Amino acid sequence: MELVTKMKQTFSPKPKRETRDRLNIYTISQLFNQLVNFQQLVKSLRSFIGKGQLIRVDVILDCIGLAIDNMMQSMMYDRHDFELQFNRIKEELARIHVRCSDIKIKSLYPRLIKMDLVINSPPKELTLLSIQAILESITNEPLRLIVEKTKGKQTKIKVYSSNMFKIDHAVSYVGKDGNKISGDSYIYENFTNGQTFIAISDGMGNGELAHKESSEALKILKCLLSFNIPIKTAIQTLQQLKQHSNANERFFSLDICMIDRERQRATFYKKGATPTFLVRNHQIELINLAQLPVGVMSDQEVDHVTLSLEEDDVLLMCSDGIVEQYPDIKELEQVILNQMGKSPKNIAKNILQATVSKHKGKIKDDMMVLVVEYKRQGVAQAQYAS
Repeated sequence: MELVTKMKQTFSPKPKRETRDRLNIYTISQLFNQLVNFQQLVKSLRSFIGKGQLIRVDVILDCIGLAIDNMMQSMMYDRHDFELQFNRIKEELARIHVRCSDIKIKSLYPRLIKMDLVINSPPKELTLLSIQAILESITNEPLRLIVEKTKGKQTKIKVYSSNMFKIDHAVSYVGKDGNKISGDSYIYENFTNGQTFIAISDGMGNGELAHKESSEALKILKCLLSFNIPIKTAIQTLQQLKQHSNANERFFSLDICMIDRERQRATFYKKGATPTFLVRNHQIELINLAQLPVGVMSDQEVDHVTLSLEEDDVLLMCSDGIVEQYPDIKELEQVILNQMGKSPKNIAKNILQATVSKHKGKIKDDMMVLVVEYKRQGVAQAQYAS
Protein backbone atom coordinates (compact mmCIF):
# COMPACT_ATOMS: atom_id res chain seq x y z
CA MET A 1 0.00 0.00 0.00
CA GLU A 2 2.85 2.34 0.89
CA LEU A 3 4.54 1.61 -2.47
CA VAL A 4 1.31 2.44 -4.37
CA THR A 5 1.03 5.75 -2.50
CA LYS A 6 4.60 6.66 -3.41
CA MET A 7 4.03 5.78 -7.05
CA LYS A 8 0.94 8.02 -7.15
CA GLN A 9 2.93 10.88 -5.60
CA THR A 10 5.68 10.40 -8.18
CA PHE A 11 3.34 10.55 -11.19
CA SER A 12 0.77 12.98 -9.77
CA PRO A 13 -0.01 15.61 -12.48
CA LYS A 14 0.48 18.65 -10.22
CA PRO A 15 2.67 20.75 -12.54
CA LYS A 16 1.25 23.03 -15.20
CA ARG A 17 0.10 21.39 -18.43
CA GLU A 18 3.12 22.94 -20.21
CA THR A 19 5.64 20.90 -18.22
CA ARG A 20 3.56 17.83 -17.32
CA ASP A 21 4.25 15.72 -20.41
CA ARG A 22 7.98 16.33 -20.35
CA LEU A 23 8.06 15.68 -16.61
CA ASN A 24 6.28 12.33 -16.91
CA ILE A 25 8.55 11.27 -19.80
CA TYR A 26 11.58 12.15 -17.63
CA THR A 27 10.14 10.25 -14.63
CA ILE A 28 9.32 7.16 -16.71
CA SER A 29 12.86 7.22 -18.12
CA GLN A 30 14.26 7.31 -14.56
CA LEU A 31 11.90 4.50 -13.53
CA PHE A 32 13.03 2.32 -16.44
CA ASN A 33 16.70 2.80 -15.47
CA GLN A 34 15.94 1.90 -11.85
CA LEU A 35 13.95 -1.20 -12.86
CA VAL A 36 16.95 -2.42 -14.88
CA ASN A 37 19.07 -1.99 -11.73
CA PHE A 38 16.43 -3.79 -9.66
CA GLN A 39 16.36 -6.71 -12.12
CA GLN A 40 20.15 -7.00 -11.84
CA LEU A 41 19.91 -6.90 -8.03
CA VAL A 42 17.42 -9.80 -7.92
CA LYS A 43 19.52 -11.82 -10.38
CA SER A 44 22.70 -11.25 -8.35
CA LEU A 45 20.95 -12.09 -5.07
CA ARG A 46 19.88 -15.47 -6.48
CA SER A 47 23.39 -16.24 -7.65
CA PHE A 48 25.04 -14.94 -4.45
CA ILE A 49 22.84 -16.94 -2.07
CA GLY A 50 23.18 -20.11 -4.15
CA LYS A 51 20.78 -22.77 -5.33
CA GLY A 52 19.17 -24.77 -2.54
CA GLN A 53 20.60 -22.56 0.21
CA LEU A 54 18.28 -21.60 3.07
CA ILE A 55 18.05 -17.98 4.17
CA ARG A 56 15.69 -16.09 6.46
CA VAL A 57 12.92 -14.41 4.44
CA ASP A 58 13.16 -11.15 6.42
CA VAL A 59 16.80 -10.68 5.37
CA ILE A 60 15.85 -10.81 1.67
CA LEU A 61 12.77 -8.63 2.20
CA ASP A 62 14.82 -6.04 4.09
CA CYS A 63 17.28 -5.84 1.20
CA ILE A 64 14.57 -5.54 -1.48
CA GLY A 65 12.52 -3.11 0.63
CA LEU A 66 15.57 -0.91 1.13
CA ALA A 67 16.16 -0.78 -2.64
CA ILE A 68 12.53 0.06 -3.47
CA ASP A 69 12.25 2.74 -0.76
CA ASN A 70 15.40 4.53 -1.91
CA MET A 71 14.35 4.20 -5.55
CA MET A 72 11.03 5.98 -4.84
CA GLN A 73 12.65 8.70 -2.73
CA SER A 74 15.21 9.40 -5.45
CA MET A 75 12.56 9.59 -8.17
CA MET A 76 10.33 11.94 -6.16
CA TYR A 77 13.28 14.24 -5.53
CA ASP A 78 14.16 14.20 -9.26
CA ARG A 79 10.56 14.98 -10.19
CA HIS A 80 10.38 18.02 -7.88
CA ASP A 81 13.79 19.30 -9.01
CA PHE A 82 12.86 18.85 -12.69
CA GLU A 83 9.76 21.05 -12.38
CA LEU A 84 11.60 23.83 -10.55
CA GLN A 85 14.56 23.89 -12.93
CA PHE A 86 12.44 23.62 -16.09
CA ASN A 87 10.31 26.65 -15.20
CA ARG A 88 13.23 28.70 -13.96
CA ILE A 89 15.27 28.11 -17.14
CA LYS A 90 12.37 29.26 -19.35
CA GLU A 91 11.74 32.37 -17.21
CA GLU A 92 15.40 33.44 -17.01
CA LEU A 93 16.01 32.97 -20.75
CA ALA A 94 12.83 34.90 -21.57
CA ARG A 95 14.22 37.78 -19.50
CA ILE A 96 17.06 38.22 -22.06
CA HIS A 97 14.56 37.72 -24.94
CA VAL A 98 15.61 34.13 -25.71
CA ARG A 99 12.57 31.94 -26.43
CA CYS A 100 12.97 28.20 -25.90
CA SER A 101 10.71 26.00 -27.99
CA ASP A 102 11.98 22.83 -26.29
CA ILE A 103 13.97 21.83 -23.19
CA LYS A 104 14.98 18.19 -22.74
CA ILE A 105 16.49 17.58 -19.31
CA LYS A 106 18.38 14.28 -19.17
CA SER A 107 20.15 14.68 -15.83
CA LEU A 108 20.02 17.29 -13.06
CA TYR A 109 22.49 15.67 -10.69
CA PRO A 110 25.23 18.07 -9.55
CA ARG A 111 28.35 17.77 -11.72
CA LEU A 112 26.41 15.49 -14.10
CA ILE A 113 24.10 18.05 -15.73
CA LYS A 114 22.93 17.08 -19.21
CA MET A 115 20.20 18.83 -21.22
CA ASP A 116 19.26 19.94 -24.74
CA LEU A 117 17.80 23.37 -25.54
CA VAL A 118 16.10 24.40 -28.78
CA ILE A 119 15.82 28.19 -29.19
CA ASN A 120 13.99 30.05 -31.91
CA SER A 121 16.79 32.18 -33.32
CA PRO A 122 20.48 31.51 -33.97
CA PRO A 123 22.44 32.94 -31.01
CA LYS A 124 25.26 35.40 -31.44
CA GLU A 125 28.43 34.85 -29.44
CA LEU A 126 27.33 37.37 -26.81
CA THR A 127 23.89 35.75 -26.46
CA LEU A 128 25.48 32.29 -26.14
CA LEU A 129 27.70 33.49 -23.29
CA SER A 130 24.64 35.07 -21.62
CA ILE A 131 22.77 31.75 -21.86
CA GLN A 132 25.77 29.99 -20.31
CA ALA A 133 25.91 32.52 -17.45
CA ILE A 134 22.18 32.09 -16.71
CA LEU A 135 22.34 28.29 -16.72
CA GLU A 136 25.43 28.32 -14.49
CA SER A 137 23.67 30.58 -11.97
CA ILE A 138 20.70 28.18 -11.89
CA THR A 139 22.74 24.97 -11.58
CA ASN A 140 25.46 26.58 -9.44
CA GLU A 141 28.31 24.94 -11.37
CA PRO A 142 30.45 25.55 -14.50
CA LEU A 143 28.84 24.27 -17.70
CA ARG A 144 29.90 23.48 -21.26
CA LEU A 145 27.60 24.65 -24.07
CA ILE A 146 27.90 23.44 -27.65
CA VAL A 147 25.76 24.78 -30.48
CA GLU A 148 25.18 21.52 -32.32
CA LYS A 149 23.12 22.59 -35.33
CA THR A 150 21.03 25.43 -36.71
CA LYS A 151 18.08 24.73 -38.97
CA GLY A 152 16.14 27.74 -40.23
CA LYS A 153 15.40 29.90 -37.22
CA GLN A 154 15.91 27.10 -34.68
CA THR A 155 19.17 26.30 -32.93
CA LYS A 156 19.95 23.21 -30.82
CA ILE A 157 22.31 23.70 -27.87
CA LYS A 158 23.74 20.82 -25.84
CA VAL A 159 24.53 21.57 -22.20
CA TYR A 160 26.89 19.50 -20.04
CA SER A 161 28.63 19.81 -16.69
CA SER A 162 32.17 21.05 -17.20
CA ASN A 163 33.97 18.72 -14.80
CA MET A 164 37.39 19.86 -13.61
CA PHE A 165 38.71 16.40 -12.78
CA LYS A 166 38.65 12.98 -14.39
CA ILE A 167 39.76 9.48 -13.43
CA ASP A 168 41.84 7.14 -15.56
CA HIS A 169 42.02 3.53 -14.44
CA ALA A 170 43.39 0.15 -15.52
CA VAL A 171 43.57 -3.37 -14.11
CA SER A 172 45.85 -6.37 -14.62
CA TYR A 173 45.22 -9.81 -13.14
CA VAL A 174 46.04 -13.50 -13.44
CA GLY A 175 44.62 -16.62 -11.79
CA LYS A 176 46.62 -19.10 -9.69
CA ASP A 177 49.02 -21.17 -11.84
CA GLY A 178 48.21 -18.91 -14.81
CA ASN A 179 44.52 -19.84 -14.82
CA LYS A 180 42.29 -17.46 -16.82
CA ILE A 181 39.60 -17.67 -14.10
CA SER A 182 40.59 -15.74 -11.00
CA GLY A 183 38.95 -15.62 -7.57
CA ASP A 184 39.75 -11.90 -7.53
CA SER A 185 37.11 -9.61 -9.04
CA TYR A 186 36.92 -5.85 -9.57
CA ILE A 187 34.36 -3.22 -10.50
CA TYR A 188 34.50 0.39 -11.70
CA GLU A 189 31.24 2.36 -11.91
CA ASN A 190 30.29 6.02 -12.25
CA PHE A 191 27.00 6.82 -10.50
CA THR A 192 24.53 9.60 -11.30
CA ASN A 193 25.20 11.27 -7.94
CA GLY A 194 28.77 12.11 -9.01
CA GLN A 195 30.44 9.28 -7.09
CA THR A 196 32.84 6.78 -8.65
CA PHE A 197 32.75 3.28 -7.13
CA ILE A 198 36.00 1.28 -7.40
CA ALA A 199 36.41 -2.06 -5.64
CA ILE A 200 38.30 -5.34 -5.48
CA SER A 201 36.98 -8.52 -3.88
CA ASP A 202 39.01 -11.65 -3.20
CA GLY A 203 36.89 -14.81 -2.98
CA MET A 204 37.90 -17.62 -0.64
CA GLY A 205 40.29 -19.99 -2.42
CA ASN A 206 40.63 -19.99 -6.21
CA GLY A 207 38.74 -20.89 -9.36
CA GLU A 208 35.12 -20.58 -10.45
CA LEU A 209 33.45 -20.70 -7.01
CA ALA A 210 35.70 -17.95 -5.60
CA HIS A 211 35.19 -15.85 -8.75
CA LYS A 212 31.40 -16.23 -8.62
CA GLU A 213 31.31 -15.31 -4.94
CA SER A 214 33.46 -12.18 -5.27
CA SER A 215 31.94 -10.94 -8.55
CA GLU A 216 28.31 -11.33 -7.41
CA ALA A 217 29.10 -9.55 -4.13
CA LEU A 218 30.39 -6.54 -6.10
CA LYS A 219 27.34 -6.60 -8.40
CA ILE A 220 25.00 -6.52 -5.38
CA LEU A 221 26.91 -3.56 -3.92
CA LYS A 222 26.76 -1.75 -7.26
CA CYS A 223 22.99 -2.28 -7.51
CA LEU A 224 22.37 -1.10 -3.94
CA LEU A 225 24.51 2.01 -4.49
CA SER A 226 22.66 2.78 -7.74
CA PHE A 227 19.53 3.32 -5.60
CA ASN A 228 21.45 5.99 -3.60
CA ILE A 229 21.70 3.69 -0.58
CA PRO A 230 24.58 4.88 1.66
CA ILE A 231 27.73 2.81 1.21
CA LYS A 232 27.86 1.77 4.89
CA THR A 233 24.26 0.50 4.75
CA ALA A 234 25.03 -1.37 1.51
CA ILE A 235 28.04 -3.12 3.08
CA GLN A 236 26.04 -4.01 6.22
CA THR A 237 23.26 -5.43 4.02
CA LEU A 238 25.81 -7.57 2.16
CA GLN A 239 27.22 -8.80 5.49
CA GLN A 240 23.72 -9.82 6.63
CA LEU A 241 23.04 -11.65 3.37
CA LYS A 242 26.33 -13.56 3.61
CA GLN A 243 25.99 -14.40 7.28
CA HIS A 244 22.45 -15.81 6.88
CA SER A 245 23.27 -17.91 3.78
CA ASN A 246 26.75 -19.04 4.78
CA ALA A 247 26.17 -22.78 5.25
CA ASN A 248 29.68 -23.60 4.02
CA GLU A 249 31.36 -20.96 6.22
CA ARG A 250 32.96 -19.17 3.30
CA PHE A 251 34.10 -15.55 3.28
CA PHE A 252 35.55 -12.91 0.95
CA SER A 253 37.39 -9.62 1.21
CA LEU A 254 36.18 -6.17 0.16
CA ASP A 255 38.48 -3.31 -0.78
CA ILE A 256 36.40 -0.25 -1.71
CA CYS A 257 37.28 3.27 -2.79
CA MET A 258 34.50 5.85 -3.33
CA ILE A 259 35.77 8.94 -5.15
CA ASP A 260 33.92 12.26 -5.33
CA ARG A 261 35.73 13.80 -8.29
CA GLU A 262 34.68 17.42 -7.94
CA ARG A 263 34.92 17.58 -4.16
CA GLN A 264 38.41 16.08 -4.47
CA ARG A 265 38.10 13.36 -1.87
CA ALA A 266 38.26 9.58 -1.61
CA THR A 267 36.72 7.37 1.07
CA PHE A 268 38.06 3.88 1.71
CA TYR A 269 36.28 0.85 3.21
CA LYS A 270 38.13 -2.42 3.83
CA LYS A 271 36.99 -5.86 4.93
CA GLY A 272 39.94 -8.24 5.23
CA ALA A 273 41.71 -6.28 2.47
CA THR A 274 45.34 -5.32 1.88
CA PRO A 275 46.58 -1.70 2.17
CA THR A 276 45.90 0.83 -0.60
CA PHE A 277 48.93 2.75 -1.88
CA LEU A 278 48.47 6.50 -2.41
CA VAL A 279 51.34 7.93 -4.48
CA ARG A 280 51.77 11.73 -4.31
CA ASN A 281 54.88 13.69 -5.27
CA HIS A 282 56.84 10.41 -5.48
CA GLN A 283 55.98 9.60 -1.85
CA ILE A 284 53.75 6.69 -0.75
CA GLU A 285 51.11 6.74 1.96
CA LEU A 286 49.58 3.43 3.07
CA ILE A 287 45.83 3.37 3.72
CA ASN A 288 44.88 0.48 5.97
CA LEU A 289 41.89 -0.63 8.06
CA ALA A 290 41.98 -3.73 10.24
CA GLN A 291 38.58 -5.36 9.67
CA LEU A 292 37.48 -8.98 9.24
CA PRO A 293 36.35 -10.31 5.82
CA VAL A 294 32.65 -10.47 4.92
CA GLY A 295 31.15 -13.75 6.18
CA VAL A 296 33.02 -13.89 9.49
CA MET A 297 30.73 -11.57 11.51
CA SER A 298 27.40 -10.05 10.42
CA ASP A 299 27.26 -7.25 13.01
CA GLN A 300 30.78 -5.90 12.58
CA GLU A 301 30.99 -2.10 12.38
CA VAL A 302 31.91 -0.58 9.02
CA ASP A 303 34.89 1.75 9.45
CA HIS A 304 36.23 4.13 6.83
CA VAL A 305 39.01 6.59 6.09
CA THR A 306 38.48 9.77 4.03
CA LEU A 307 41.36 11.60 2.35
CA SER A 308 41.60 14.72 0.19
CA LEU A 309 42.82 14.11 -3.36
CA GLU A 310 45.25 16.26 -5.30
CA GLU A 311 45.93 16.57 -9.00
CA ASP A 312 48.02 13.67 -10.39
CA ASP A 313 47.50 11.44 -7.33
CA VAL A 314 47.79 7.72 -8.11
CA LEU A 315 45.96 5.03 -6.11
CA LEU A 316 46.90 1.34 -6.26
CA MET A 317 44.67 -1.41 -4.93
CA CYS A 318 46.10 -4.95 -4.87
CA SER A 319 44.80 -8.37 -3.84
CA ASP A 320 46.73 -10.35 -1.22
CA GLY A 321 48.24 -12.47 -4.02
CA ILE A 322 50.39 -9.44 -4.88
CA VAL A 323 51.14 -8.04 -1.43
CA GLU A 324 52.06 -11.39 0.18
CA GLN A 325 54.84 -11.93 -2.37
CA TYR A 326 56.72 -9.08 -0.68
CA PRO A 327 57.65 -9.90 2.95
CA ASP A 328 59.03 -6.35 3.20
CA ILE A 329 56.33 -3.90 2.04
CA LYS A 330 59.07 -1.37 1.26
CA GLU A 331 60.18 -3.57 -1.63
CA LEU A 332 56.73 -3.41 -3.19
CA GLU A 333 56.65 0.36 -2.62
CA GLN A 334 59.89 0.69 -4.59
CA VAL A 335 58.46 -1.41 -7.44
CA ILE A 336 55.48 0.97 -7.50
CA LEU A 337 57.62 4.14 -7.44
CA ASN A 338 59.71 2.82 -10.34
CA GLN A 339 56.54 2.80 -12.51
CA MET A 340 55.43 6.36 -11.81
CA GLY A 341 55.10 8.59 -14.87
CA LYS A 342 53.65 5.78 -16.97
CA SER A 343 50.01 5.24 -17.94
CA PRO A 344 47.74 3.35 -15.47
CA LYS A 345 47.61 0.46 -17.96
CA ASN A 346 51.41 0.11 -18.04
CA ILE A 347 51.75 0.61 -14.27
CA ALA A 348 49.29 -2.23 -13.56
CA LYS A 349 50.81 -4.55 -16.17
CA ASN A 350 54.41 -3.93 -15.07
CA ILE A 351 53.71 -4.42 -11.35
CA LEU A 352 51.96 -7.73 -12.08
CA GLN A 353 54.83 -8.87 -14.32
CA ALA A 354 57.45 -7.83 -11.73
CA THR A 355 55.63 -9.82 -9.01
CA VAL A 356 55.33 -12.94 -11.19
CA SER A 357 59.01 -12.67 -12.22
CA LYS A 358 60.04 -12.40 -8.55
CA HIS A 359 59.23 -16.11 -8.19
CA LYS A 360 60.52 -17.17 -11.61
CA GLY A 361 57.09 -17.24 -13.18
CA LYS A 362 55.50 -19.30 -10.41
CA ILE A 363 52.00 -17.93 -9.68
CA LYS A 364 51.14 -19.14 -6.18
CA ASP A 365 47.82 -17.29 -5.83
CA ASP A 366 45.32 -15.17 -7.76
CA MET A 367 46.86 -11.74 -8.39
CA MET A 368 45.23 -8.40 -9.23
CA VAL A 369 46.48 -4.80 -9.49
CA LEU A 370 44.04 -1.90 -9.98
CA VAL A 371 45.52 1.54 -10.73
CA VAL A 372 43.62 4.84 -10.55
CA GLU A 373 44.99 8.22 -11.64
CA TYR A 374 43.26 11.47 -10.60
CA LYS A 375 43.75 14.16 -13.26
CA ARG A 376 42.65 17.72 -13.95
CA GLN A 377 40.94 18.63 -17.21
CA GLY A 378 40.24 22.07 -18.66
CA VAL A 379 36.96 23.97 -18.25
CA ALA A 380 35.50 24.74 -21.68
CA GLN A 381 33.57 27.87 -22.62
CA ALA A 382 30.52 27.95 -24.85
CA GLN A 383 31.41 27.02 -28.40
CA TYR A 384 30.04 26.16 -31.81
CA ALA A 385 30.36 22.56 -33.00
CA SER A 386 32.79 22.23 -35.88
